[in-house]
Amino acid sequence: MDKEFLTLKEIEGVVVHDLYLKKEVARRSEAFEYLDDVEKMADYIGGERVASPSIRCDWMVKKMFYPGVEAYFLYNRKDEEFPPSMQVLFSGEKVRELQGDDLSVLAIATINHMIHYIRGSQPGKRLPEICNFV
Repeated sequence: MDKEFLTLKEIEGVVVHDLYLKKEVARRSEAFEYLDDVEKMADYIGGERVASPSIRCDWMVKKMFYPGVEAYFLYNRKDEEFPPSMQVLFSGEKVRELQGDDLSVLAIATINHMIHYIRGSQPGKRLPEICNFV
């Protein structure tokens, strides 16, 4: 995969939306420790799991927002040294045509949809508080 992956900061040049996206993604990261099947979740959101990510992560899911505008959700599970983390990168020939606030809202809405899958696939399990709000 020889794609150019961009952060909101690289697309927009302004850090406001990038900082907002990072903060909101961090709030939701713990929920993904309860994910039972990445393939099923990717299908649930209308995306696809990236089989061999070119960026180091435990898993990567691709979601096309519009033709020429893709989001990549990269997840790293917690370990003895670091908490769980997620990063959102963007790609596509038209990605620079969108506003940073639009991209951040689409990314957060997609993550919320992923959390809906987690909540639905874990009945009776005690999940992080964020799962009850999105």
